[in-house]
Amino acid sequence: MEAGIDIQCRSISGEEISVLILSGKCIAIALVDHNKLSHVWQEDDHVPGVFSNNPGYTGHYVLICGYDAEADMFEIRDPASSKKHNRVSSKSLEEARKAFGTDEDLLLIFLDDSKNHHQPSLQLSFNVNNTDS
Repeated sequence: MEAGIDIQCRSISGEEISVLILSGKCIAIALVDHNKLSHVWQEDDHVPGVFSNNPGYTGHYVLICGYDAEADMFEIRDPASSKKHNRVSSKSLEEARKAFGTDEDLLLIFLDDSKNHHQPSLQLSFNVNNTDS
């Protein structure tokens, strides 16, 4: 680990992400196929002109910052959405996160609550099965 960055080349499951988010010790930035999430929200919830109606892969980053275990829903912040908060089912997020083109890229930012450290640490996770990254 250099400068607080731990790079791991592996796949991470939605269940692992939910446990990490529920711990309150981390947030995640995920590369998703925006088209896989766009059906979850109404069209008028997104900032006009940010995305075209391209049926192919459209890479997009979202911040995963909460998880509701009872509803099996993740709370995300989507910079392309006019809403401050969005909720998406774990199934929809997994489909968008594991879509072709994303390589399952994920940044896990661990929030250190100790008084001695003021910088969050960062863990990068990449899909090891994809050699095109």
